[in-house]
Amino acid sequence: MKKRLKVASLFMTAGLLAACGNSEETTTAPKKEKTEQTSETKTNAGIAATTLKDELTIFSSIKAELDKAKEGQAIDWKMVQTSYDSKLKGGVTTAAPEIDEVISSALAGVESKDLDENVARQLVDKGIQSYFYKLQKSTQATAEEAVKAGKTDEATAALSDIQDMSETVFIPTAEKRDASYGFKNEDSIGQAINSGLTAQEEAITAKNIADFNIAKQLTDKSIYRSFYLAALGYAQKIEDGVKAGTDEKELQMEQAEGYGFLLAIEESLAGGDEEAVATLKERYDFSKTKPADVKFKEIESLFAKALTEKIDGYHEETQEALEKKDIDTARVEAMEANMFVIAMKPTLENRLGKETAQTVLADASAWYALVEKGDLKAEKTGDQITDALEPLN
Repeated sequence: MKKRLKVASLFMTAGLLAACGNSEETTTAPKKEKTEQTSETKTNAGIAATTLKDELTIFSSIKAELDKAKEGQAIDWKMVQTSYDSKLKGGVTTAAPEIDEVISSALAGVESKDLDENVARQLVDKGIQSYFYKLQKSTQATAEEAVKAGKTDEATAALSDIQDMSETVFIPTAEKRDASYGFKNEDSIGQAINSGLTAQEEAITAKNIADFNIAKQLTDKSIYRSFYLAALGYAQKIEDGVKAGTDEKELQMEQAEGYGFLLAIEESLAGGDEEAVATLKERYDFSKTKPADVKFKEIESLFAKALTEKIDGYHEETQEALEKKDIDTARVEAMEANMFVIAMKPTLENRLGKETAQTVLADASAWYALVEKGDLKAEKTGDQITDALEPLN
């Protein structure tokens, strides 16, 4: 009998079990479509015209050029345009045409002088990061299929691509979120991504598809958590900036940053609540919403509504899998639900209070333990979680 992945250690890494016994302060339905799964079925079209190494190298060059603005230096927009068109546009257009539209429009806006350069650089930077998130999703699907087929070399190669994307794109962004929210040790998003990748590697070596799919959720949803908290954080920065009298152009730049991060996860969020996501896009769109009209409380509520709907859906599917005695599927569904709960920890504390937040996180850990055992009594504990989250829906 194969040993199961030590999920308790993954929860500790993701900040769930740590939260259950840690009062340390941090900063601030109908059955759902399986958006998480369907989005993974897209082909690895992003590297059709170039290698992933080429794309990551070009992204690093573009980012370095865009970051010159932080030092008051002029950006070579011709270099940015040429680099994007030659090495990235083909992949982005194929995998996520809506993201290419944002990036291309930003570049065109700079050329015509209709768009502020700082706003444009954020749309380009965050747009490309969102593309890599979608590419990561499809590469995860490739790795999963290879593990299922017993093709260890192919699975390892796909995971290596995800590790490269993580090192260049996802972990630097996660580390910024760790710093801004005060996440350390088990709460660290960067640490959770690395732990997920390590667990995926171990599952590939063991040829254990069930454990691979559990570990995949730790990696993917930790990256998701980073992008979600980035977008959420900019809403707070914008509102604070308005109160402080910050220049509107700077506030629009922060709107653009939030919008860029939202691009990565909007499809998944819409699986929870399409209307909430449509409103979020409007609020982060500086052409539709003035910075003064961006309110953190509303933004937090919209994200919470979509995420709690998704959590409800995963709880339903977990119970259905348990009733069919499909424990492996139940484990994956439960892991997804719990990773979203972990992502919402700052909101749980803000809206429900720290004591209730701790209880929800403890219940989530206990619920998963019951799911792993195939215990149908998991439904009762699961209901405690969804009932506690109801005020956010």
